[in-house]
Amino acid sequence: MPSQYIGTNISITTSGVLAPEAVHAAVLTVGADAVMFAVDYPYEETAEAVASMEKADLPPRTKEKIAHLNARRVPGI
Repeated sequence: MPSQYIGTNISITTSGVLAPEAVHAAVLTVGADAVMFAVDYPYEETAEAVASMEKADLPPRTKEKIAHLNARRVPGI
């Protein structure tokens, strides 16, 4: 299925997304393993991006994956 392919071969970032609901929707759409935290500096404030992640209605483990664990799986990071 396309959703399986995207969730295992493509990652998306939270860059430019300051709505907690959008972060939650991304997880529901592509899966927690395919979402990584990012900030669109200098166009976005880091504190606002972090607040959006903190406010997202997601389990703590999912937030950990997005915040840093998923990036560890990417070669070169």
